[in-house]
Order: sequence, then C-alpha cells, then structure tokens
Amino acid sequence: MEKLYKMVQGYWKRFPKGIEPYQMATRLLEECGEVASEINLWEDSGIKRQRRGEPNKEDLAGEIKQALVALMQIAVYYEVENELEESINGSLELMEKEGLFD
Repeated sequence: MEKLYKMVQGYWKRFPKGIEPYQMATRLLEECGEVASEINLWEDSGIKRQRRGEPNKEDLAGEIKQALVALMQIAVYYEVENELEESINGSLELMEKEGLFD
C-alpha cells in the first residue's frame, strides 16, 4: 500500500490538473480498458496479436499497476486509506478463519 501511495503522490506532482474525482474515475476506466486489451491479447481474442505480437508479462503487469494506482488515487483523494487497509485486513482475517490459506 505504501508504494502505491507514493506513486499517487508522484503522479499528482507530475499531473497537478488531473486530481478531480471525475478525471480520476475516467482514468480508472481507461486503465481498466487497457487491462482488458492486454487480456484480449493473452487470450488471442480478436486481431490484437497480428498487430502487437505475442503477449508479455511486463506489459500486463504494467497495465494492472496503472489500474491499481488509479484506484489508490481515489482512495487518497477521499482520505479512506486507513479504512481501505482495515477492510483488506478484515477480509484476510475472515479468509484465515475459513481456512482458505495453506
């Protein structure tokens, strides 16, 4: 979480005009579209491979990272970082109690 938070700070310094809620939401949608595009490439859906070649892990990971950063920007903007971490911890505790981990 700390690394994502740091990336949010960097992006906001780089693009200070892009930190309004609507802009962040549309950026998130755009990044999710790019993740979907990478999945299409991996699944050989459509004509993507003819234009882009074989899929690679770095490209998919980069698009997932961008989507995570876009989500984290929204969390930081609305100051729900602590609640987000608590929510994640609560889910992990419940999964642990359910025996879902080895």
